Amino acid sequence: MIITRFAPSPTGNFHMGSLRTAIYNYLYAKKNKGKFLLRIEDTDKERSNKIYEDEILKIFDIFNLQYDNLIYQSKNLSIHQEFLEKLVSTDLAYQSEDGPYKFRVNKDSDYFKYEDLILGEVKIPSNTIEDFSIARSDKTPTFILSNLIDDDFENVTNVIRGNDHTINTVKQKMLSNALNFKEIHYAHIPLIHDIKGKKLSKRDNITNVEDYLNDGYLATSIFNFIIKLGNNFNDIEFLNIDEAVKSFNLSKTTLSPAKFDIEKLNFINQYYLKELSFSDFNKYLEKDVKNQVSSFKLEPIYKDILERCHKYTEINFEVVKLYDFFKKNLVLEIDKNEKDLIKKIHTIINNLHDNDNTLSILEKNGLPLKKIGKIIRKITVNFESKIPIEKIFIFFGIENIKERLLLYIND
Repeated sequence: MIITRFAPSPTGNFHMGSLRTAIYNYLYAKKNKGKFLLRIEDTDKERSNKIYEDEILKIFDIFNLQYDNLIYQSKNLSIHQEFLEKLVSTDLAYQSEDGPYKFRVNKDSDYFKYEDLILGEVKIPSNTIEDFSIARSDKTPTFILSNLIDDDFENVTNVIRGNDHTINTVKQKMLSNALNFKEIHYAHIPLIHDIKGKKLSKRDNITNVEDYLNDGYLATSIFNFIIKLGNNFNDIEFLNIDEAVKSFNLSKTTLSPAKFDIEKLNFINQYYLKELSFSDFNKYLEKDVKNQVSSFKLEPIYKDILERCHKYTEINFEVVKLYDFFKKNLVLEIDKNEKDLIKKIHTIINNLHDNDNTLSILEKNGLPLKKIGKIIRKITVNFESKIPIEKIFIFFGIENIKERLLLYIND
């Protein structure tokens, strides 16, 4: 059975690269009817923080990444130390003069090599790798040792991670052979770069997943965007998680760095925003905004509002642009021609009701949309909202439009 894992350290915010790695391991396991494990690598007590652990679990829940088991690495400390003692007792490791325990690298071969599921054969000159640390002076293991031991203990068969881990993989292969562990198949995915080709860093403001969620990006949009960073997938433009499982193919992973194109993310997010139901749309409205529009007809025009939003945080802004000027009852300066036009519009619609086709009736009476559009937009929304004129009539309702016209007639 295929068993993959994602093993984050709770030492900082959960970033986009980690999310992609987690999703790829999840998709690979589910595609192969296997298991997906989440292991919190919390052995660094000085840097680990419960806040970051909670953030990891929260993001897994938001993105519906259902793990088969949750493991905390710190509970395996005694197991790690047993293997450390085994390596020391067989002279495969030693305590260095400066304190840390190091693995003794055998350089009999010119190269260290292994077969990567994405990169193919990886060869590292043996003269570039020196004896490396596997535990601190107090015998607490480093990532290289504890990560490998836990993978073997949990019967992990496949590990997908960033290609900045290729050297770590070579070292862990050495340790695995020394300890007679089961073989693990590694696959290294390309790193994520910004649009200019610079490697994304945790220090950048554009890496943290929660920042994007709070900034107005839907989880479905981020998921759809992130799965295609470095993988060609298929021709389907938008995939839900079930479709992604069916379509995932590790062999379609590209070798070049993936470009983090924010415009592409905006495009995807706008698509999913436009798919929102009115009920979900309402969840993003602030309480005060809801109160302000309660007397207007928002549901028939909410899709038009979403057409103008790239993020859900823009929804309230667009709704406010619709009603703010109208609610203030301000009267703008108009010239004689505009006033005459307003009078003609009012005369025609004065006896109409909401279920009448107002624009069609106006056109039949010599007042087509291109003639009345500008003045209606001016006196209702002061040009602040760009939604279609017919939707302005629907939103405010014919009676409110009549009253607004009267403000310019009765002076």
